[in-house]
Parts: sequence; C-alpha cells; structure tokens
Amino acid sequence: MKTQKIIPALLVAALGLTSLSSCNGTSVDTIKAMESNYDNHNKTIELTGEFDAPSFTFSSGKSKTMAMHFVVKPHAFSSEEFTAFSVILPVGTEKNSVLFELPEGQKNYSLKNFYVIDKNGEKINLDTHTTFKMKGTVHYSELEKPEAEQDKSNFSYKITDVSFEKD
Repeated sequence: MKTQKIIPALLVAALGLTSLSSCNGTSVDTIKAMESNYDNHNKTIELTGEFDAPSFTFSSGKSKTMAMHFVVKPHAFSSEEFTAFSVILPVGTEKNSVLFELPEGQKNYSLKNFYVIDKNGEKINLDTHTTFKMKGTVHYSELEKPEAEQDKSNFSYKITDVSFEKD
C-alpha cells in the first residue's frame, strides 16, 4: 500500500521540479541589467518570453520597422512581468519580422491584429501568447553622444538585429 502512495508522490515532485527548472531568471536578470547599466552595449542578448504589441499611434503606414515589446516572467506561474522595450523588427512578411493587419474601417487594435514571422518562416498571431527565444543586439543611444553630453542615468536602449523562434 505504501508503494502505491509513494509513486504518485514522486511523480508530483518530479513535475514540480520540472516546472521550477523552466524558470526564466536569466531573462529577468538581463532586462534588469539593461535598465541599470551599460554592460550589454553592442552585445547580443537572449531572452525567453512573449512579444507584446507596442504602445503607439499611427502616423504613417509606410514605416519599415516597428518597436515591439518583449515580456518575460521569472517563471511560468508568476504574475510579475519585466518588459524589454524597443525590440526593433522589420515590418513585412519576411523571417524575423512583424505584420500588422487592421481591417479597413477598424480604429482600435489588439493583439489579434499582430503577427510575427519567426526565423523558420512561421506566421504566429500574438493573441496566442506564444513563448519565443529571442536574440538581439543592445544599443544605448546615450553612449552615441559625446561623453560630456551623456546622462549616465539614461538607460534607454534599442534591440536590433533580432531573430526569434518558438520556444
């Protein structure tokens, strides 16, 4: 009788360890570092999380890039989120790009209107909340100014040369 109770208990413990091992602390640490120092300047970073629609208004339908948000969580069951802003993706239907489809006459948009095309060419709607592994290069605009004009507390960045795939 004890064996019948031990086996399910071991299975539950194994599942618990598996879910904890899928923690995303590295991505959270990377975002925290990007927002507090320049150590990642011109370096390629890797994050695991979800793309989110940017907060913007449309000025023209001719933009060739879109600054997306990329949201990471410490672990799968966490409500705490950390966002990498300004993940620059080309607009279009090529690999590693974003596509925005807003039907004529519709004024409001949601995640249903955004698609990303991953490095394998798969078109994925953001409303599915798919998890991606994303790589890109971090650039701090403040470091492009002459040193005397730099504000060492401004950690605004852009992530360019982005590639991503479903996790």
